[in-house]
Amino acid sequence: MISVGRILDGAFGVFREHFTAVAIWAGIYLACNIAAIVAMQPMLGAVADPALSEDPAAAVAAMGPVWLLGFLTAIVGVVLYTASMRSVLRPDAGGIAFLRLGMDELRTLGLLLLFAIASLVLFFGASLIVGLFIGGVAAGSESIALTVILSILIGLVVFGALIFLVIRLSLAFPLTLHRGAFAIGEAWRLSRGHFWKLFGAALVVTMIGLVLSIAINLVATGGYFADILAAAGNPEASALAAERQAAAMGSFSIWMILQAIGGAVVAAIWLALSGGSVASAARLLIDDEFDDAEDVFG
Repeated sequence: MISVGRILDGAFGVFREHFTAVAIWAGIYLACNIAAIVAMQPMLGAVADPALSEDPAAAVAAMGPVWLLGFLTAIVGVVLYTASMRSVLRPDAGGIAFLRLGMDELRTLGLLLLFAIASLVLFFGASLIVGLFIGGVAAGSESIALTVILSILIGLVVFGALIFLVIRLSLAFPLTLHRGAFAIGEAWRLSRGHFWKLFGAALVVTMIGLVLSIAINLVATGGYFADILAAAGNPEASALAAERQAAAMGSFSIWMILQAIGGAVVAAIWLALSGGSVASAARLLIDDEFDDAEDVFG
């Protein structure tokens, strides 16, 4: 029987059973973070230059390597996320930290791109329809208050629909890994009647990741925000604080290293919990296909 507790128990089981793998994932992310810091030092200095804002073409050119680094990091994230799911679905797979570079990773990447494209199409389509509807209401009622309230309500409905789709289709990733083929329809079918359980587990994992990320960012940039608060109402002091922050971003410091380490640890924790939770949910829903399901989940 699937439940929030059993899903989370399976997710935290990734730490219990495969702590070394999680540590390796953190090390890989740390290497990516350090490489990004080293490569971005000259670009950060250029982007922080106010004169660059006068030349949009130069700004785009300066940001090109940043986008490339972001793309490569995303690919690494896909590989590690697949490894996290594999640690639950195929605990005897062996290898180094369940890492592979093969069709499983390509299918996960393809599924991610498919969902991203579908999301963009739905977003622009919904934005167009909602915009026309709200525009018609605004023109007909001539009431700003009504238009604002209606916009907020529709925004909440659209956000709720998005969350519903994300949760209902979240099992597509572990099922695709398990089947060796895209399993979007099966994910929708298996998640029917289990939305709130899947949502509850996802909410817990999201909150853990959010809290850890905020903590790391506060440690890394707390001094900057303290300076900004202290300089409130003083434009010159605010400008000086911004200049100090820009200078810090353009220099290789111990604080940047600590932030990279903290970010890598948080990323590994999130990978283990998020990938482990959806894989655990999928395994619980098809546990008749796993002879050792009871040994894994208790």
